[in-house]
Amino acid sequence: MPRFEHDSLSHYYAVSGEGFPLVFVHGLGLSHQNWIGQVPVFARRYRVITYDMRGHGGTGVSSGDTTIRTYSEDLNALLQHLGIERAIFVGYSSGTLICEQFALDYPEKTAALCLIGSYAKVKGVYMSVKTNAGKLTASMGLHKLLAYSVATSNAENLTQRGFFYRIAKRVSDAEALRFLNASERFLDTADLSRIDCPVLLVHGSRDRSTERYARELTAALPNARISVVEGSNHAVATRALSVFNVLLDEWLQHLPLHESQHV
Repeated sequence: MPRFEHDSLSHYYAVSGEGFPLVFVHGLGLSHQNWIGQVPVFARRYRVITYDMRGHGGTGVSSGDTTIRTYSEDLNALLQHLGIERAIFVGYSSGTLICEQFALDYPEKTAALCLIGSYAKVKGVYMSVKTNAGKLTASMGLHKLLAYSVATSNAENLTQRGFFYRIAKRVSDAEALRFLNASERFLDTADLSRIDCPVLLVHGSRDRSTERYARELTAALPNARISVVEGSNHAVATRALSVFNVLLDEWLQHLPLHESQHV
């Protein structure tokens, strides 16, 4: 099992394929297995890296308070461990915050971003209610309820629901609470305007939680384009897998990438 050590924690990751590095960053309550529908497809042309954020899957749990930069530094440590100088990042939901922070802190390492169901600092009634509900569930130790919520929102069918439920049950409630608290202190959409790399924003037409952010990020990011997937909710990468894979593949093929830009 491939691992690296950072910040007194053991972190799990996986690598498949060869080519320009393509790093997938999962959301809260999930793991590297969130990307099982993408890894075999994109590993044909790219060096695909997935990993478990702290408190999820096979990665250790934080010992104290965290910020989004804490998780971004974990990502940077992974790239250093693998000797990667530059990569494309694909983030989903809470993972988009990590990608946004990384792009701000390490623009020279960020070739492009694909952000699925992206957002920034928690604001607005709908997102605030959703975040507070998650915090209450995590703080009360209602682990199975939190896992069920993650599974139902990400699964396309009953088989997938069971799969995601087993993943979500492994998540640390304390880590989930730390991340949710950190998301409330994160940057606003206007603060992300310094991200000038190519950005693909992918949003489901039925995703009420990040609808506002989709509009704001499209306007704020200078090199962003948006693709709205009709009929999909927040979980585009799993519930509209085939459509998403085509969108990502076509966008990747038009990026000005060169093998000399990475190790």
